[in-house]
Amino acid sequence: MVSAGETRLTGTQPGRGRGEAGGKAETILAAAESAFLASGFGAVTMDAIAREAGVSKATVYAHFTGKEELFGAIVARVSERRFGGFSVEALDPVDIEASLTAIAHRFLDLVLSPEGIALNRILLGEVTRFPVLGQVFWAAGPERHRAQIEAFLCRADQAGSLAIPDARLAAEQFAALARGEIHLRSLLRLEDPGDPAALDTAAASAVATFLRAFQRQPSARP
Repeated sequence: MVSAGETRLTGTQPGRGRGEAGGKAETILAAAESAFLASGFGAVTMDAIAREAGVSKATVYAHFTGKEELFGAIVARVSERRFGGFSVEALDPVDIEASLTAIAHRFLDLVLSPEGIALNRILLGEVTRFPVLGQVFWAAGPERHRAQIEAFLCRADQAGSLAIPDARLAAEQFAALARGEIHLRSLLRLEDPGDPAALDTAAASAVATFLRAFQRQPSARP
C-alpha cells in the first residue's frame, strides 16, 4: 500500500515479475489482461494465459502465484496506466482548485476507462464465487488511489489551503464525490463514459463540493 507520505501518484505492480517491465512478466500481464477482459475471471485458466503469452505454464507460475495475484497485478497495471504518471509534488497545494481538478480528471479517466469499467463488472459478477477478488481488487486499486489522494491533501493542509481534520476520510470522500453517479450509470450502460462534457461536469462538481467543506477560510479581520 502507498503511504500518505509518498510523493508519487504511481505504484509498483504486484507480482514477482514486477521488476521485469518489458520482459516475460509484462508479456504475461498483457496476455492475462486481454483474457480477463474478454472472458471474465472464472472462465480463464492459467493454461489459457500461458498460451496467449506464448510461454509455458511453469513460466507463468514463476512470476505469479495464481490467477488472483495476476488479477491484482492487472488492476494495478491499469491504475498506473490511467492514474499514474504525475507527481504529487508537481501539483500546487496553494492553487488548490486547479490541483484537485487535475486529480479528479485523472481519477475519472481511470474509473470510466473501458478497462476500468470492465474490471469493475468482472469483480461485481464474480466476487461471490471468488471472495478473495474483493480484497485483491481493493488493495491494488481503490486503496492505492485513496492513499495517493491523501498524500496530496496532507500537503494542502500543511500549506494552509485546506483544513483537513482526517486526511484518510477526506480522501475517501473526494474519491466518492468524483466517482458520483456517473460511474454507476456507466457500469449499467446508461451513460457514455467517454463523454468529455460529462467528465468535466463531474470533476468540477466534485471539486466545488469538496472545497465548500474543506477549503480553509481566511481569518476574519478585527
